[in-house]
Amino acid sequence: MTHLIEHKVELTECEPVKRKPYPIPYKMQEVIDKEIEDMLAMGIIERSEAPYASPLVLVKKPDGSYRVCVNFNDLNKITVFDPEPMMSPDDIFPKLAGSQFYSTFDFCKGYWAIPRSEESKDFTTFVTSKGLMRFKVMPFGMVNSASTYNRLVRKLLEGAQDIESYVDDVLGHTINWNRHIQM
Repeated sequence: MTHLIEHKVELTECEPVKRKPYPIPYKMQEVIDKEIEDMLAMGIIERSEAPYASPLVLVKKPDGSYRVCVNFNDLNKITVFDPEPMMSPDDIFPKLAGSQFYSTFDFCKGYWAIPRSEESKDFTTFVTSKGLMRFKVMPFGMVNSASTYNRLVRKLLEGAQDIESYVDDVLGHTINWNRHIQM
């Protein structure tokens, strides 16, 4: 968990967003329950009594397994947009000129390393078969999650040479091997 930044949500309306849960096929309920148990054990989520409620969705991953996600579409519609700029490939490619060695680092579930501000935890409340839960960390699917994550990576990499970031990947690049292994 980082101490460099926290994710805060500012809304344009004060009326809580409440959506009924989507129907879940019976055989998929076990997948969801297991993920909820794991997230509780890891301290990613906690029980909630907030007046907010977003539905869960299952997204099939390329390997055939499923990712449990929260549909924050209605909440995103009333969230003040964070204009933090994102790096584009056009910004990165010129910096790679002349490099011969590359290493990529994928910050797997890096969003979960960013704590939520206390005043915006309730906004992330979602419906499960075990009751309402909310995120203690920054979830995927919120309109400003990528902006907050990008801001964190900028802070982490500030002053670093030959290191670029794009979405949740970091790329180290150098002209020679000795410099590369010293990164």
